Amino acid sequence: MLIGLATERFNAAGVMIFEQVFTPDHVAKLNADYSARYDAYHRDIAHADALLVGDRRNMISIAVSGPVNDPVVYANPVIQPLINSLLGGDVILGSVVAVTSLPGAEDQEFHIDMPLLFGGEDVDVRVPSYCLTLVLPLVDMNAENGTTAFYPGTHKSVLDEPADLDPVFPDVPVGDAILFDARVWHYGTANVSSAPRPVFYNSYQRSWFRDVVNFGVQNPLVIADQELSQVDAAYRHLFDWTRKPGRA
Repeated sequence: MLIGLATERFNAAGVMIFEQVFTPDHVAKLNADYSARYDAYHRDIAHADALLVGDRRNMISIAVSGPVNDPVVYANPVIQPLINSLLGGDVILGSVVAVTSLPGAEDQEFHIDMPLLFGGEDVDVRVPSYCLTLVLPLVDMNAENGTTAFYPGTHKSVLDEPADLDPVFPDVPVGDAILFDARVWHYGTANVSSAPRPVFYNSYQRSWFRDVVNFGVQNPLVIADQELSQVDAAYRHLFDWTRKPGRA
């Protein structure tokens, strides 16, 4: 009953906040591991293996290893049942990335994350969700260091632009997460603090869908064979698409 209600509400808004679904300790480990491995990307320069996604913002692919290789991160027990309800039982984990908004970063342009399937509002507003993004902030997201502004309902009503709708600006403390439909209009707000604002983004997709727009220079999902061997059989289907047929 609760999943049914959550599915109904998500379908109407296209975005949902989950409170304290990650422990602060685990997020701290994710942040420490991320900072240690990817600190080189905390510079306002172009990177050959990253995608510029706004002012002082690079999107980089994060290897699923260490504290990232944990089902709480990629198949959260609170959120995953809703994802399965929205996308079906053969859902895949399409990408694991991070975007760090550097100090001084300005507002992004409002956008959707990829082109629509059919390119026409009369059709695309009737298409069920096929790609969802889970936002996992590694530090608090707020008015100082920036948050993500959303235009709820735009995946079902306004697909050309958010028009005159007013966005919402959620504060998202460490431990909270946001799930949104890739067709919802949104943008990252400015970082006026003196510290970087790193955020993880997991994308979940119907098994037939691939994001061919945002990953021209990098792999969307990076997991070594040794790390994949540690994934419980219950979650292997999320990753199996990354392996060629016949490869263990």
